[in-house]
Amino acid sequence: MKKIYLFLFALIALPSTAQSLIFEGKIVDKTTQESIPFANILVQNSTQGVISNEDGAFKFYIPKDAENIEISHIGYKTQVFLVKEIKAEPVTILLESDEMALEEVIVTNKPINQILAGVLLNSKNQLDKSIKLETYYREFVQINNKYSKFADGMIDFYIQPKKKEKVEGKLVVNQSRAFQLASDDEIEKKGKADLAEMDSFFDIQKAANGFFTYEYIQTLSSEKANENYEYELRSKKDQNGNTLEVIYIKPKPNVKKALLTGKIIYDPIQKVVLDIDIKMAENHKQYVETINALIMKFAVHDIQIKQTYKFINGKYIPGYRKSLIDLHIKFGKQMNDRMMCISDLVVTDFTDDVSSFPEKNKLFKERNLYSNGMNFTENFWETNNALPLSENEERILQTLKSK
Repeated sequence: MKKIYLFLFALIALPSTAQSLIFEGKIVDKTTQESIPFANILVQNSTQGVISNEDGAFKFYIPKDAENIEISHIGYKTQVFLVKEIKAEPVTILLESDEMALEEVIVTNKPINQILAGVLLNSKNQLDKSIKLETYYREFVQINNKYSKFADGMIDFYIQPKKKEKVEGKLVVNQSRAFQLASDDEIEKKGKADLAEMDSFFDIQKAANGFFTYEYIQTLSSEKANENYEYELRSKKDQNGNTLEVIYIKPKPNVKKALLTGKIIYDPIQKVVLDIDIKMAENHKQYVETINALIMKFAVHDIQIKQTYKFINGKYIPGYRKSLIDLHIKFGKQMNDRMMCISDLVVTDFTDDVSSFPEKNKLFKERNLYSNGMNFTENFWETNNALPLSENEERILQTLKSK
């Protein structure tokens, strides 16, 4: 059976021989001792950096010319470490809460979804759409509650503007690996289809586009969104007088539709998005509907989007994007299965001079990394600035690799 493509989602790239010191450890809240995910670990006054994973763990190969490493997260006081004092052993970093005042509700005459629309538009305008993003990408695939595939790679995305506010990306895969984690006969099938043929819902060619197009979030700012959602705008100010504003979004209780919920944090001075955290509302998953799409039917059971942005040397750039989509697919007697895909894309560096593209024969043109297979010259997931697997992800990968 041919692969089915669903149009739901319309690290350092080269071996780093110059890196000499590994800065690794775990970032936790000083008061609660809970891990802090998605904290930024950056070379001060540089474009290079990584983020902590869902467990707060990070691993950063420090460039030789770096002097200071800065660790930051919204709501916490930034810490700066002198490179010459960093030891080559794992550390626990305690971040102190920024003691932001209680959030204050902002009363506004302007509909909040219109405020969000303005912030998104301004963010798009400030994002440089002619940029090279050096990234680490990875993806898990789960079929009928069993993890079946994993792929990751060090990828360069060359982004250029396109008509109608869209972007066009071309990519070069510098290193990659891909695993078939479970054979087809190990996966429960409710139809006759060979599920091993289905690699992913995600199109890696468009993996970085969501940074610039604000998929799903854009619909929350539309005029019709007021029919389905309630909005609340709050502000909070730190001890230095800096203000952030947060838009909380939740479905109206009486609307019987599968809707999203979450929050969007933005800088009210720059009027740009800093953090997006959106998912399908638990209480509204019961209203998921089956959609007819030509020769097949599908139902979206879950969507999750985590997206961050940051300023580096005054430049507004993407930082991290996590996507999750959980679908039930019905294709006659051939397929009646649940498939979930989870991807992480971390921007580890960028270049705003993309006056020339790589040669055509170097461009990766396939839809996913699985077609590239095991294609690496070093253990890039260990020797480059990859996002460490969480403890749970590591268990999944190691268990299934052993089969």
